[in-house]
Amino acid sequence: MTGLAFLRRVWPDMCAAYRDAALGRACLDMQEKYAADVPLLLLLCIADRAGHGVGRAGLEALIVESEDWRGIVIQPLRHARQAMKGRFTAPSEAGLRDDVKRLELEAERLHVQRLAEAFPPPAANGESTALLYLAMRGVAATAATEFLKTFNLAYDAQVLPVAVLD
Repeated sequence: MTGLAFLRRVWPDMCAAYRDAALGRACLDMQEKYAADVPLLLLLCIADRAGHGVGRAGLEALIVESEDWRGIVIQPLRHARQAMKGRFTAPSEAGLRDDVKRLELEAERLHVQRLAEAFPPPAANGESTALLYLAMRGVAATAATEFLKTFNLAYDAQVLPVAVLD
């Protein structure tokens, strides 16, 4: 992929990689322990793979771009879904929880679309933007490197075979 071409497939590629159980657990761990924005993190991982690291200034712009949407749209949906789990079990209540879950997923898809539309040009420094983001979240270098290893294994297993068929 050249230039920003990787952004055209970022959502389906992200979802395919996330289907890997180890990556799903690693993402939840980053979200719960470090308040990482998982869609942003996965976007940065995919951008790094495409050779499109954005450096600190570009990363800070993406973080600002994501904060309002996450705080106003995604987090309230997630909170409602999690609060309902196991508490409201009547069929209609379970159906409502499923609807909230679908809305949360759609909100995340739109979040990724918004980030892709705001994606800055590449930086010349060549450093991993995903590692920089994780460091900014307080993730130790060894844990961050392990996360990237898990991501790359999942991407290679879940995304590359599909990309070859396209």
